[in-house]
This record gives sequence, structure tokens and C-alpha cells, in this order.
Amino acid sequence: MRAGVREGCAWVIDGATDLHEPPLTPAASDAAWIAQFANARLSAQAAPGDEASLRALVRRTSEAAAQAFVDAAGAFPADGWQWPLASMLIAAENENGITGLDLGDCRFYALDESGEAFAFGGPPSAADNETQLATRAAASAGGAPLLRHADTIAMLRRMRGTQNTANGSWTFCLLPECADQARAWRVSLKRPAHILLATDGFSALVDRYAAHDPASLIRAALDQGLQELGRSLRAIETGDASGSQHPRWKRSDDATALLLRLT
Repeated sequence: MRAGVREGCAWVIDGATDLHEPPLTPAASDAAWIAQFANARLSAQAAPGDEASLRALVRRTSEAAAQAFVDAAGAFPADGWQWPLASMLIAAENENGITGLDLGDCRFYALDESGEAFAFGGPPSAADNETQLATRAAASAGGAPLLRHADTIAMLRRMRGTQNTANGSWTFCLLPECADQARAWRVSLKRPAHILLATDGFSALVDRYAAHDPASLIRAALDQGLQELGRSLRAIETGDASGSQHPRWKRSDDATALLLRLT
């Protein structure tokens, strides 16, 4: 996972957990490789503030990632589920507020000066879909860790293989057309406003565990700090280590968040 800021533009990136080993790149995992690469490319480029420029930025980043992957791995994998991919959300400041693009399940929350809260990013049913699938997988696994259970891995590989195709959902990946598939949104904010960008592991406080709504999450981040929210997140997950209350693929997911003030 990575997060960054450059000249009025901010982003979070969450590499999708590898479903193969060893990794095809020299990194600790291909998930880490694509997140690190995309973050470095975004950090090195000028930050645009409109949708067309954001899409062009994502396309250039994907094109560069594809070439770097071939240089590192020698070729693209024959099996689609082995291709590295990541959730990505980019938010760029404009004169009235924020323009954003997202691929995958990262989240954007904002709380403006009037107290109005906003939320964008990710398919609205992502957490519910995982809950349903993980519930069924857990019944089959009989208590075994889901990401070590052969039938669950086979199912996840089939699902991963449909991503970034005409029949599946889109993420940031090695196909430059992912830029055309990104969800775009624009929000006007009364300044000063606060913005929180989060990977799904952190936004679980809102979307999965219902410990906060978007407004209370930002207020808690301002009052307590992101680190304290992270402790609260892990306490919830430790208390439900079996996943009986909140079925999910992993007991704890990587969690990254970025808190910003728009003046």
C-alpha cells in the first residue's frame, strides 16, 4: 500500500494480495511491486485538476508499469489471475472542490465547513459481497484460514481472472485502458474542508464494522489522530478474530489513510 501528495493532488494505492508464489517481480510480492511503482510514478508527475488530465495520468502510469513488469518478469503471465493489480484513488483540487478518479475499492471521505459529509469511491456493495462470499467459504473451509484453503484460493483465482475484462470489474493494472474504466466524480466543498483518503482496510471502520459514518470518522481522525483510529480498527478485528461477526478473507487487512485540509 502507498499514499502520496503532490501539488494539489493526493492518492492511495492498495495492491491486491498475490494468489501465487513466489512473486514474478523482485519485490516481496507483486502486490507490493505495483503499488510501489505506481506511487513512484504519480509522485514524479505534475498533478492535474480535471478529469481528462487525471485519466491521462493513470494511462501513462499503467503504460509505464506494463513495460517495467515485462522488464522485471520477462513476459506477462499466461493466467490472468497472476497479473498484478491494485485499487487506486486519486483526488485533485480544483477551484470549487475536488475532482476524483477511482479503480477498485479505495474510499474518499470529506467534511466541509458547513458540516456536510461526502463519500466516493469503490462499488457500493464491495463489503457486502465479500461478507457473503467469505461466509460461504468459511463453511467449506471448516475453520482453516481462508487464504490457505485450496477451494477458496481456486475461487478467488477465478474471480481475479475476470477482473479488468469485459465481464468483470476494473482496477489499476497493466492494461492502459483501465484509465478509461475508472469511476469519475466531482464534489464542491465549502472551505475549510477536511478530506480523508483510505484503503478498504481502513474504510472498514465505516463500510464493514459500522464503527463510524463518514463525518464521525473525519472528526475522530481530527480529534484522536489516524494512529488511534488504527488501534480501534485492530481492536475490533482482534475481538472478532474468527470472523464470525464480520466474515472476511483475512482477520486484518492492510490499512492506509491520508488526512488532508483544504483551505
